[in-house]
Amino acid sequence: MDKIFSTQLQGLLNKMNDTYEEAFEDASRILAQTITSRGKIGILAKGEMEGVLAQAIKGVDRFESVVELEEGNLDVLDEMDTALIFSPSPNEATCCMAADSLKGRGIQTVAVFTGEKRDEDGPSLEDLTDVSIDLGVKKGLIPNDRGERVGQPRLLMALYAYYNLYFTTEEILSEHE
Repeated sequence: MDKIFSTQLQGLLNKMNDTYEEAFEDASRILAQTITSRGKIGILAKGEMEGVLAQAIKGVDRFESVVELEEGNLDVLDEMDTALIFSPSPNEATCCMAADSLKGRGIQTVAVFTGEKRDEDGPSLEDLTDVSIDLGVKKGLIPNDRGERVGQPRLLMALYAYYNLYFTTEEILSEHE
């Protein structure tokens, strides 16, 4: 099972890197611009994506001036700042409302979410943010003995996306020193 999981996970990582290479660069440019202009980076995470907060706020590899965003404190950001949203779905209500509010106030926003089927009639982070990255986790990666697919590495993929943003932003910042 470990070999199957590893192979499938590597496939997801490769697909995300290939599909969203430009999005990672665009998002990292936005983050670098925020950092150089001494703005804040606000991070909102819901569901299992809240695991990213520990790394982003308390981890060794974290951005400068990071603040945790919640529904009631979106006003801590202004036009000089950037919001990063980690959502378990492109249609998660709290994340979509936050993105809409931030967009209305002129705050650049980057969304990272899972690849669940989009609700065509409702709001979507893809439409409400400046840059969006779909993690591509739609189902379990390995079949079990009962014929079910298990092993949905949503948080693992979200942390990988965070690190991709972190390293690319650091690279951009080092080029402009």
